[in-house]
Amino acid sequence: MRNRNVDRIPGLALNFGFVRAGVRVAAAGIACLIALESAAPRLLDAQSVGNSVNRALEVEQAGRWLDAVAAWRAVLESGEISQGALGLERVFAQLGQEDSIRVLVDSLLVDNPAQRLLRGIQLRTLRTLGRDADEELAFDAWLAASPNDMAPYKEYASQLLGDSRTERADSVLQRGVRSLGEAGFRLELTQLRVALGQWGAGASLWRELIREEPYLDQAAYFSLGIAPASSRDSVREALAKPPSPPGARKVLGRLELEWGNPREGWRILSSLTVADSAMDVWAEFVSEAERQGAWIPARDALLRIAETKPQLSLLLRAASAAVAGGEPESALPILSAARKQATSASIRTQVLPIEVRALTTLGRAADAEALVERDAGNADQATRATFARQIAWGWVRAGEVDKARRALGSATADDDEEVSGWIALFEGDFTRARAGLRRPADVTPDVVTAMAMLGRTKADSGAMAGSAFLALARGDTNRAAQRFERAADELTDAAPLLLGFAARLWSRQKSDARAIVLWSRIVERYPSSPEAAESDLEWARTLRRKGDSAGATNRLEHLILSFPQSALVPQARRELETIRSGIA
Repeated sequence: MRNRNVDRIPGLALNFGFVRAGVRVAAAGIACLIALESAAPRLLDAQSVGNSVNRALEVEQAGRWLDAVAAWRAVLESGEISQGALGLERVFAQLGQEDSIRVLVDSLLVDNPAQRLLRGIQLRTLRTLGRDADEELAFDAWLAASPNDMAPYKEYASQLLGDSRTERADSVLQRGVRSLGEAGFRLELTQLRVALGQWGAGASLWRELIREEPYLDQAAYFSLGIAPASSRDSVREALAKPPSPPGARKVLGRLELEWGNPREGWRILSSLTVADSAMDVWAEFVSEAERQGAWIPARDALLRIAETKPQLSLLLRAASAAVAGGEPESALPILSAARKQATSASIRTQVLPIEVRALTTLGRAADAEALVERDAGNADQATRATFARQIAWGWVRAGEVDKARRALGSATADDDEEVSGWIALFEGDFTRARAGLRRPADVTPDVVTAMAMLGRTKADSGAMAGSAFLALARGDTNRAAQRFERAADELTDAAPLLLGFAARLWSRQKSDARAIVLWSRIVERYPSSPEAAESDLEWARTLRRKGDSAGATNRLEHLILSFPQSALVPQARRELETIRSGIA
């Protein structure tokens, strides 16, 4: 039997005229390719059809558009209408001949009037060509061909939503609801609510859909993830409304992580149980939290997974996350549990390095030394050198310079520049300190403070500043504040910075009077320094905390008027408005 669709295309395709010579040549080539001999095509087996599709894809990917037209035409002739039509749609679009797609689809629809894919291509093409009236007629023709089918409404509404034509999509869906009832259009109506910016209503609809069809949680997550910050509370309220189904909690927990609230995200996800198929969700949360550097929520999630699936690797990841998240104390009981699962070799190579890191971060270098002595066993020289450097770090953090130097043993500054840099800083040798601290492993507040001072002064040494950092490492805040204050007279080019350090330490110790004296000194003597505006702001906050709203107002107004270019001005304006509004 002849393929009537094939015979109809040549005459129709040749009705289109082209103005430019190059396009006329392309049109002639396409017309020749389309005007195939009318002999009945032989039946192809599945393998031959597959080969035709693969060849067409190869030609298309190579960008040989005219050859691709012929190749996809061959696929169409083999009876693969769907793949052939889609392939020709892509190729004609590349050639800028969308009208040829329309002609092709019109011909194929004669024998396949209810074929959804062809109808979708037809609507898509008419939208691309901007033929609104023809688009409406095509939609009505589809409805006539499939009077009791939801597909026309769903497909057309989906395309319209993709084009952000939300009002028209709403009209199409409401027409479908009136004709066939609401139940079959719930997903599309939910997507429409979100597209219209009705985030709370959309989240409520998603919540109910997920309750009935849990597999839709991924779609809900991607749909609601782009909610603007101003609308997120309405999404939270809708998804968390009790009783919140597990799927809705999965979505909300992942959204909180994406929106920058990893602790809240884990709080929500931790309410799930293994019966809620939560393991995969928890694992995904851990991976994303680690990627974002949300170490403490990642630790908590890893421990929850380990309760159900005890594995040494999970405990080690949790302990590492605890150290990275600034809570090394919590890593120690995790590592104690890990030891019970580990072999002696695993303890030496996997558990011990994290334990040493946790202990030295806490400044417990002596405990780390004892563990290494007990468990390092036959570790090679490189491993022992690594442990020695970590222990030296512990002594540095405790401010024990001599013990840190002994822990390094025969190592030179090149072996661990940063440890040697801190030792040099404590001793007041700024030249060696700058060299050692130029590439810190972790940008901690102490590192930032040290590098700020070394960057502000041109001096090669400063005994008083070095002793101030040493006192700070040993936890002697009062002595550190006193020495930073005295170091300002020693290093005049960094004086406002050092006075600011001292004021911050006095304020932390609740010695407000001493802090205010230093802030006043900075504002009066060093008004052009970056610390002047910061001093005004901290001074104002302290006065406000003490109940002196008038004094705080004066300081904030002084900051705004005296330092108009400061990055702190917007913050000062907000705090000033807060005081004037009487908000606590």
